[in-house]
Formats: sequence, C-alpha cells, structure tokens
Amino acid sequence: MYLRYYGFKDFPFSVTPDPAFLYLSASHREALGHLLYGAGEHGGFVALIGEVGTGKTTLIRALVDNEMADLDIALCWNPQLQVKEFVATICDELGADYDPREDTTQKALVDRLNAHLLATHAANRRTVLIIDEAQNLSREVLEQLRLLTNLETHKHKLLRIILVGQPELSELLERHDLRQLAQRITARFRLRPLDRQETRAYIQHRLDLAGGSQHLFTRPATALVRLYSGGIPRLINMVCERALMGGYANGKSRIGALMLSRAAMETLPRRRRVSRMRVVLPAAALALVALMGAVAWYPGIQLSRAAGWIGGGQAAQVASADEAASNESSDDVSGDGPDAAGESAEAAAADGERAGSGPEGKDDAPPSGIPAGDADINQMLRLWGVFGSQVQSSCDSLRVGDLRCLSDSGSFAMVERYNRPALLTLQREGRRQTVLLSALDETHATLVGANGTRRVDRRELAGMWTGDFRIIWRSDSGVGLIQPGAVGDAVVWLRQRLARASGRNPAAELGPPSPVYDDELQAELEAFQLSKGLRADGMAGPRTQIMLNGAVPSPGSPALNRVEE
Repeated sequence: MYLRYYGFKDFPFSVTPDPAFLYLSASHREALGHLLYGAGEHGGFVALIGEVGTGKTTLIRALVDNEMADLDIALCWNPQLQVKEFVATICDELGADYDPREDTTQKALVDRLNAHLLATHAANRRTVLIIDEAQNLSREVLEQLRLLTNLETHKHKLLRIILVGQPELSELLERHDLRQLAQRITARFRLRPLDRQETRAYIQHRLDLAGGSQHLFTRPATALVRLYSGGIPRLINMVCERALMGGYANGKSRIGALMLSRAAMETLPRRRRVSRMRVVLPAAALALVALMGAVAWYPGIQLSRAAGWIGGGQAAQVASADEAASNESSDDVSGDGPDAAGESAEAAAADGERAGSGPEGKDDAPPSGIPAGDADINQMLRLWGVFGSQVQSSCDSLRVGDLRCLSDSGSFAMVERYNRPALLTLQREGRRQTVLLSALDETHATLVGANGTRRVDRRELAGMWTGDFRIIWRSDSGVGLIQPGAVGDAVVWLRQRLARASGRNPAAELGPPSPVYDDELQAELEAFQLSKGLRADGMAGPRTQIMLNGAVPSPGSPALNRVEE
C-alpha cells in the first residue's frame, strides 16, 4: 500500500502495542521507572494508571522484553476471572507444579503457589505479577491479591505485584472495603498524555524507526495531531495512519494540515473532532468573509469602499490587538487552541459589527434602548450580593472580600466565554458611556440601568461598543497567579478545580492532592487553556482562573444569562 510509496520498511503507526516503537516521553520514562522499581529487589505493590490509549500495555511489554536477570514474570491480561481461576492463571504463568485434577480448591492452589515462590526465592530469583486492565478486577479477586501479599519471608516479599489500569482503578481502590489493599500499595503513578513538543517528537520517532523520510508531516499538521488526539498515542497512531493512506491515495509527498484534518474527521470519535471549518480555513479568510457580511448588512455601502475600510482602520485595530496580546505574560487569548481559528474569526466579525454601522464607523442613528447615565462597579457588585458598598477604587485595584475585577478587551465571543456580567464601554455621539451587560444571546442583549433593564439589539449594541469591558470574578485560590514551581494551598485548589472541570471527582484521586506544581499539573492546565482559547503557558492568572470557575459554577456567582423575551 503506502509502504513502498513513502519508503517505509514497516508500518509506522500500527495501533498494536509494539515495544520496538516505544517512545519515552518524560511521563513514560517515569512510568517505566515505576515498573522497574516494582519488579526490583525492593519492590512491593505498584499501581500504574492512565487513560485509554496512553501506552500502558506497551510499557508492560517493554518491561517483559527487557529480560531482567533473575526475574520471573506472570502476566495476567484477562482479569475478569473467578478467584480460583485467577490463582490458577498465576500458577500457569510461573510454571508452578500443580495437578488440575487433585488441586481443585483455592487453598490447594495457593499452597502450590507458595511452595513455588519459596523455591524461586531460595534460587535467588524474584517473581512479579503484572495485571493489565486491573480496573476490571472483582472485589473477591482484589481481596485474594491482598492475601497473596502476605506470602513472604522474614525480610522479603515473595510476590511483587504491579496493577495497571484506567482511571477507574483509582476509584476502585478508594472503596472503604478495599482500604487494607490500598494501604499496601507502595508506589502509584499516573501516566499523562503527550504535550505538543512530545507529540511532534513521537511522530518523527516512529517515522524514523519505520525507515521513512524526514519531516513527512508538516509542522501545522503535527500541531493539529496534538489538538485532535489530545496527546493520546493510540489516537495519534490512528490519525497519522489514516493521513498516510490519504496522502498515498492523493499522490502527496508530504502530509499537510488539510489532509490531516480530513483523516481526523474520518477516524476519531465525534466528541474529539474539532470543527473542520475552524481548523482548515485560516482565520484571516474567515474574518474577511465575516466583515464583508457585516458590510453588506447595511444598505448604501459599496464593497469597493469596504476594501479600503478593511485595509485601514480595521487593520490598525487588529495590529493593536496583536501587539497587546504579545505583551501579555499570562492568560493571553491564543491561536493555539482547538477553536482558535473560529474564535479569531468570531472576534473579527464582532469588530465588523462595531464598525459596520456606517462607512466611517459612525452611528447612523443611535439606538433608543440604551439606558441613560453610566453604570459603575458598585452596580455590578450588587449582582454578586454586595449591597451598600460604594467602591471608589479602579477595577484593577478592587478588593471586596475575595472578589476581584478584571479589565479586558475583545469581542462578544470572549465575554460569553467568561460567562459573567460585564461593564461595557460604549462610544456614543462623541462621548463614552458605561453600561452593565447582564444577559446575551445570538441576537439581543440585556442592559441594566438605574430605571430597570432594557433589551437591545446585539448588532446595534456592537456598533457602539469599543471592545473594552470589565468583569467581577471570585478569587477562590486566594492568589492572582499560580505558576510552575509553586507550592501551597493554591496549587491544591488548581488540581481540584481542573479535576472537576474534566468531570473527575477529586476525592477519588489516589492519595491527597499534592501541593507542588509539577510537570503533570502543568500539562493538564495547558490542555485546559488550549480548550478555552487561552495561551497555553501553564500559568493560572485571572483569565484562566475565571474560566476554571466557570467550568464548575458555584452558588452566588452570577452568570451571563440568556436574554428573556
């Protein structure tokens, strides 16, 4: 098929776990170290946990193929067994001597296994039991495992045990009736997905081993692989395999972003797909279409005039926004996120709405629905349940309990992502005005004024909005920035909030949450930032913390509601 076309000696992206193709990322190297520790002289009971497809089985096979001296390994690939079948499987794997016709009881099998372990120990050999898919073990088999850990001499365990499973294994070990077993686990490790750099290196590693050419995948294509797959090696293999088949069928010498995107759409489950339009089309092209649509909305504006308008004032606005983004140290809106292209286009479309009310960007007729007078921070604080306060400080210096204020600029799409009421700055008839936005949908917005609320047209409001806004947010972490290397309660808060944002129960995690900001936490935070269109810098500043708060809403935190008819 494509082997000869691309010059491969072997299939580079087979989904079969092959230790010959093992790529040791930092996480995989540490995981292999835990396996070697578990099988070593002082090993005991080790648990390796990772999502489906992260490479757990490949690591097991790499350990087995290592052929460590003086080590006997029993592999259990099918843990869905009855207790007696389970013990018999261990005996079969180790070559323990027993008679299936006579040794018919569980006790007889355990006695035979104990005798075999004592004999191997006397011969200065170690024995390790590795159980894959351990999340499927029954409670009875887990209890038998606990009893097998009692097989020991005065100084050494006769049987070392390594449990390998999916995150459900963590929840299983947290059960109260299995606490005795959980207490015997001496080392636990969670295998994490590959980051962007590791994904690129992983792809090239497998291409090199298969004998392929250098740089067969373009850099944009490898970046898309990471976004589509989430850094899961099995999904990376699936997408790349399909992309190579497509490249061969279409006579492509290299795999680009378009071919990769098509492969992902055809291969991955629906929930993992990123919108084809958002990934494939450049944000600039989408922005141009959106701007043209905004111009065409208003009669009397010629497309020939629009060309100069787009190239002048709009270009200056975009350049100004890009310059501001490049100067931010944390929490920037980034083009690296899975929806980045779509978000950039949406922001440009919103800019087009603001400028599209006249050929010179001026209002043809100011809307009558805008409340008179200026809204202020105190009015927004009342939505947070703070009454009787007369705050005079600026937004950036606001401190009311754990409430803080963020000044930002962008589009309605950004305001919707923050999902908080916002003070918008308008430009009306040569003067600035501040209004409080409490609700927003595709066509309308609700503004709060001194004399009640007003429902206005979203496009009409966008025509006067400067793009500047302020929002109140709750600093649950107690700090303004959480960065790699930090230690303390804020890091614990970040771990727990990320767990909840991804649908996990923090209470079910293995052991108490670490207060140290390590590489694993940074990778998880960067993935979250990418999913929210923020710069993936691993630094949890106000923008990231607001997004984390929004992912797990708490009582007393007002959201940006839908507009009521």
